[in-house]
Amino acid sequence: MTRILLVLITLSLFACDSKQQQQLPKSAAVAKVGEEIITIDMLNAFLSVNGIVNADDELLKKALDSLVQEVAIANIAKKKKLEMTKEQLNILNYLKIKSMADNAKEDYLLDKPVTDEEILAEYNKAGQLTGGKQYHLRHVLYKDEVQAIKQREKISSVDDYKMIEQQFLQENPGMKNVGDIGWLTLSQLPKGFGEKLVTAKEGLVLNDIVKTDFGAHIVYLEAIRDLQPPKLDTVRAGIIKSLQAKKLSKFTQLARAKARVEIKK
Repeated sequence: MTRILLVLITLSLFACDSKQQQQLPKSAAVAKVGEEIITIDMLNAFLSVNGIVNADDELLKKALDSLVQEVAIANIAKKKKLEMTKEQLNILNYLKIKSMADNAKEDYLLDKPVTDEEILAEYNKAGQLTGGKQYHLRHVLYKDEVQAIKQREKISSVDDYKMIEQQFLQENPGMKNVGDIGWLTLSQLPKGFGEKLVTAKEGLVLNDIVKTDFGAHIVYLEAIRDLQPPKLDTVRAGIIKSLQAKKLSKFTQLARAKARVEIKK
């Protein structure tokens, strides 16, 4: 392969995205194996299927050589009239369906792009969920609320709590996420903590038992600090990805509803 041909392939493969490639005129031929023409588009497909990106000249040479070899072997199969198996045909059919589904999703996101207003609203929503604070918490957890209440009645100081916590950890060595659980925001905690923590004072054991889906908690709020949210620019890409996922989830549900799905039993 000449240097000019390598440059042609490189420019065609990597200067355009997938949509631009679809708009190209007839794909240039880069090789001929028997009667089979290998085009830039076919080589591009080979690279994509094999997960090859940013290929240099040497890698392009190897890729083309491998493709030529596969086409040469496939030509033998054609001459011997070897048909694809039922499983192979089904796989090809599924890959076609998957590609069409991916195209539909991409088209939907192009039609309903994430707006700046949606990004800002999601950013502000995330800030509200955290409450703008972080809480350094320690706690012990009981399945029986009555037992938790009895243990809480024994606590009149932080030192009392620490003794109970130490005894609890010794008696429950395999239990996770108890004792000192570090700095957390309200959004990282189970439902039930929020309403208690927003009015609690740091350095004290909460008077009330905190009830969650996990059980009854005795909570020691060791400290509170202000949470500085990340700048919008640093999380913008993540927010866009999250919003796109939400849009696609709604799109998927709508598509399924319109399809009149009937599962055979």
